[in-house]
Amino acid sequence: MPASPSRPLPIRVQPATAADVSSWLEVVREVEPAFGPMPGFATTLLRKIDQGNALCVHRGGGVPVVDGGVLLGGIGTDRWIRWLAVRSSARRVGIGRALVVAAIERCAPGDDLTLDTFGADNDFGRPARILYERLGFEARDMVGPGPEGGTRQRFVRPAADPAP
Repeated sequence: MPASPSRPLPIRVQPATAADVSSWLEVVREVEPAFGPMPGFATTLLRKIDQGNALCVHRGGGVPVVDGGVLLGGIGTDRWIRWLAVRSSARRVGIGRALVVAAIERCAPGDDLTLDTFGADNDFGRPARILYERLGFEARDMVGPGPEGGTRQRFVRPAADPAP
């Protein structure tokens, strides 16, 4: 059955491929004013794709369009969300939540999941902070400013929390 406005398609998070890079870089350019400069992002993205640590959500249709993506990392029980963004035209439909849940599901029992996000004083980052808190992340210490000069805060989802 085709999707309708009252029945949207389910959001499917999948591993990114090299074919996603150009579309993913459109998202990077879109968020760069808020995130700050990201030189070398394409190289990092390709490395994360090779490692299986780049996940994305595609818009339905012919040519794949990346609507959101997340880069993962970490060692041992210390897991990280290194980067997450959703295309502005695809926000507020659950893509960010689906990407974070996929990251949580990749954690083994005993793993903490950590990320750095915008400080509370940054309006652009407010929806992300709310999402992280709803999914069991706890606000921790402030960390160094982002490349654009704005505040950043560490959030951690302790291992003891059950999956959402």
